[in-house]
Amino acid sequence: MKLLLLPMVLILFSVSCRKFEEEKVISRAEPFVPTNLYPTERLPGYMNRVAVLPCFYPDMDSSVLEFADDIFGQELSQERIFEPVPISPRELRRVFGVSRISSTARLPKNFLRKIEELTSANGVLFIDLSSYKPYRPLSLTAKAKLVDIKSGEFLWAIDETFDAGHANVIVGASMFQEKKQVRALSKKTNGSALQSPRVFCKYIASTIFSTLPQR
Repeated sequence: MKLLLLPMVLILFSVSCRKFEEEKVISRAEPFVPTNLYPTERLPGYMNRVAVLPCFYPDMDSSVLEFADDIFGQELSQERIFEPVPISPRELRRVFGVSRISSTARLPKNFLRKIEELTSANGVLFIDLSSYKPYRPLSLTAKAKLVDIKSGEFLWAIDETFDAGHANVIVGASMFQEKKQVRALSKKTNGSALQSPRVFCKYIASTIFSTLPQR
């Protein structure tokens, strides 16, 4: 009997040690801070209205597209830098024949001019998503670009991968989880920022939009 229990004890001891080491690493980690970005010092004074395109994901049937548009739109509004003008996939298809457009793809003819006519916006925000993993550890790559409609120049761009298997992302997501509105959301979704794809997406959107330059 003792011989049978010994391997089990060793396994439990090994798991406990590994968990203890992971907790030590996390306790020493700083919250994730985006670094792969291109910001202008300040947005032009006229940049007060921005058309927000639907999120693009290579697999149009991916579950991330069921909630990404709403979540990124909500978090962008929280920044209060400019007025976001969301364009729905249906509206985009009506005008351009496609429901979602990647910032890296060839744009339809007269795209920026037509967006300006449709929204009276000064800029266009592209949001590209990739490498989505909806199970633990959660992971999602978010790439966003803010383009001046008149000049076609980038005013801000970011490209970051958020992997909940990394200590600094765990710390950042956990700190974000402490916000009152996120606690309320997590009760509804039955999960935390490290377990719920929706709340994790909310953390990502808030983090990347926090790097937007002010006007």
